[in-house]
Amino acid sequence: MHQINPKKFKVIKNKTIPNPLRPKFRQKAQSNIYFLSQRKVSSEKKIKLIKNIRLITILSFILVGGYFLTN
Repeated sequence: MHQINPKKFKVIKNKTIPNPLRPKFRQKAQSNIYFLSQRKVSSEKKIKLIKNIRLITILSFILVGGYFLTN
């Protein structure tokens, strides 16, 4: 079994908590990959929402038209 040698441990001198990393704001050409991916996700959500609205309106027109044609 391996024994732990306490003499090899180093004492931590700086015990302060480091500041969390935050994204840096740069010009558009140097945009951070985090913001680029967020923009892509938001545009995908917007496109999906538009497709869903279009599908719902087409189905509602078909149902309303079918209702009026049967009466």
